[in-house]
Amino acid sequence: MQGRAIKDSYDVVVIGSGFGGAIAASRLAQGGMSVAILERGRRWQNSDFPRTIGQVSESFWTRGKYHGFLEYRAFKRIDVIQGVGVGGGSLHYFNVNLRPPAAIFDRGRWPERISRPTMDPYYELVEQMLESQPLTPPEGRDLPNRTRAFQTAGSKAGYAPELVNIAVHTRGARQNPRSGVVRQPCVYCGNCLFGCHVNAKNTLDITYIAAAERDHAAEVFPLHLVDCIEPIGRHGYRVNFRRFRADQPRVSEEGSVIGKRVVVAAGSLGSTELLLRCRDHFKVLPDLSPALGNWFSGNGDFLIPGTADAAARIDPGQGPSITAKLSHSTGDNIITIEDLGIPDSFLWFLEGILPPRHSRVTGWIKLAWNYVLRSVGIAAGQGRVSDEINALVQSGRTPRFLPYLGMGTDAADGQLRLVDGEIDIDWSHKNSRKMFREMEQILKQVSQAAGGRYCTSPLWRWPLRKLLTAHPLGGCVLGSDPEHSVVDHRGEVWNYPGLYVVDGAIIPSALAVNPSLTIGALAERAAFWMLRDRDMGCEDSDRPVALGGQCRSQLAVL
Repeated sequence: MQGRAIKDSYDVVVIGSGFGGAIAASRLAQGGMSVAILERGRRWQNSDFPRTIGQVSESFWTRGKYHGFLEYRAFKRIDVIQGVGVGGGSLHYFNVNLRPPAAIFDRGRWPERISRPTMDPYYELVEQMLESQPLTPPEGRDLPNRTRAFQTAGSKAGYAPELVNIAVHTRGARQNPRSGVVRQPCVYCGNCLFGCHVNAKNTLDITYIAAAERDHAAEVFPLHLVDCIEPIGRHGYRVNFRRFRADQPRVSEEGSVIGKRVVVAAGSLGSTELLLRCRDHFKVLPDLSPALGNWFSGNGDFLIPGTADAAARIDPGQGPSITAKLSHSTGDNIITIEDLGIPDSFLWFLEGILPPRHSRVTGWIKLAWNYVLRSVGIAAGQGRVSDEINALVQSGRTPRFLPYLGMGTDAADGQLRLVDGEIDIDWSHKNSRKMFREMEQILKQVSQAAGGRYCTSPLWRWPLRKLLTAHPLGGCVLGSDPEHSVVDHRGEVWNYPGLYVVDGAIIPSALAVNPSLTIGALAERAAFWMLRDRDMGCEDSDRPVALGGQCRSQLAVL
């Protein structure tokens, strides 16, 4: 096998390199601990990201076939898309970093030790490290058409749209102050989903991970898939893995490493699957909580509904993939709607699923009739081929299609379990229907204000009634006791000192906003507790990065 040899043991072994693993690893390494990061995906350079349709088809992670950086997992009632690779979901996410409303933490499932004011100093750290702020157009450009259309329609519908914080660099070339990696300004290509080839995204691999490797000797081991974690007494835990070859995806070899502490950060599905196997299959962690697998949530995700035939030109493939949002509380639910950019590689797919202005049958009948008339010399025109080209071009829908991402407070009542050794999701939208109806009502109002027609999410159409989430949460939720939660408020696993879960799996409820910032803030908090055994205050002298200015926890919160 190629690559750096892994040592026998480390102070901390981190499993996964997304927003939980990368941030926890970086802070623990900064705190003087020896850290190894085991990541099942490969390391990506900006020149590696797919652009052609053929390359896109090979960008999905398939065990034993492709080491892509996207994984699409289909289940009975909900599908999940997630990131694989050094940097995890940050490689493909839409750059948004939002703090959830304070009311989210008061909805009953969060432990009393965690509140919005408690979290604000940690939110501040992540925002600063990722340089996340509202979009400032690159030199010579305006806000994207999609952004302006969303703002106009949202305001006309009676809401208050605002630009969101995104981790996208838009000014001149410069070095990232945390890692030294040279940043280039965003070129509005709209390919955030398939990786940023111009280095404008402040992804985890070129921020937290790069700084941890460069300044604090953290070691990253790509293509290491962890199978089992077993306690070894006072020495910590043995982490067993399979190491894959980059050039031969089907070839792997077994190995292991000891961590005095182990941080599981393989994502909601990955972390839960790993712990379920350790408890129920390998039986090496038999005292894991009976709550393991409970409280799965899709974060209320409602992907790619939209406004067809909007009055303004949208060009949904232009600009950063999300730039603005509007929020609304219905009394029972909290809902966020964001504009959504679609990469050009997906636009032809959208052309095929958008409902036409008139039926396709009618269009083809009209095309055939015109051809017959022209053939007998009654109608004038340039010929059959020209008719077909005109039909294609003139019926194009995407230039005036305004896509949305909806998120809301779903019931978070799904169950993750093992079926034939693989993770499965038992989830129904039954207890979340009211929230989705309220969300669609908002979307219809905005669509009307945009001068177009509302189109529901493709998977949500009858008879499928299925959803797709990019924000799976839960399965190893944090809480106040081991009967109803898997980890405590710090992320430490009940009954297993030194074993932590730090990723979306520990979040016990939907957030109604993109969860990346909250996952990152929980990782900052878990690392601070591991190093200091206390919470960090707003003006704390031990904070790892100066906040610069007034801490937002001192300001009014939503």
